[in-house]
Amino acid sequence: MIKGIYTSAVGMMPNKLKIDVIANNLANIATTGFRKDNIFVRILDNAVLDINKNGGNELSGLLITEYTSFDQGNLKQTGNPLDLAINGKGFFAVQTPEGLRYTRNGNFTLTSDGKIVNSNGHILLGSDGEIRLPDISKTGNVEIRIAKDGEIYNGDKLIGRVKVVWFDDLTRLKKVSSVYFVADENAGEIELTDGFEIYQGFLEESNVNAVEELVRMIEANRIYESCYKAVQHQDETLSKANEVGKL
Repeated sequence: MIKGIYTSAVGMMPNKLKIDVIANNLANIATTGFRKDNIFVRILDNAVLDINKNGGNELSGLLITEYTSFDQGNLKQTGNPLDLAINGKGFFAVQTPEGLRYTRNGNFTLTSDGKIVNSNGHILLGSDGEIRLPDISKTGNVEIRIAKDGEIYNGDKLIGRVKVVWFDDLTRLKKVSSVYFVADENAGEIELTDGFEIYQGFLEESNVNAVEELVRMIEANRIYESCYKAVQHQDETLSKANEVGKL
């Protein structure tokens, strides 16, 4: 009977997490550059040994891993010259007070001192470091043109190049906000020179498919509820068995 309760609980745990993950995906469906998450559940081959030797239970052999899908979202035209979208591989690199962060959110603006920043005020980095348009306060008129290879022009003058990076091991990226990732030292950062195109006047939408996520949510809820009812039923049966044993 106790084993049956544990077995039902095994079905509840991953589906509860799955519901939370899907809910977060749906909440960020309109977040520019958002990457959806999912979970992977694995039953360890040595689960029985773990239970017998280490005093564990049926939950001991359950390994739940959360991972991010890096599939590209749709590109939406905005007409804003500082809205940028990467078509293909790559991330923008931005400097924050906490260090380097990587993102697919290309919603940028220009500061009065010529820096290109996002909505958090974090600076977009170029191949040679911080990008800055010189003497912007004096020139007044600024015509920013960004080529598909990332080169930035003010009129006909080349200012710099947007830094676009990729990683040898995407599993080494950790999501630290809805649109920011941080990479550890083993991620293998590479600055790209090809394999991507930058679209000026576009933003990349999240890669969340609402219909697909809703179907997954319904499925996870049904499994969770079924397992919960099974736990309740077995708990009631166990209580009755205990009462009989006292007679």
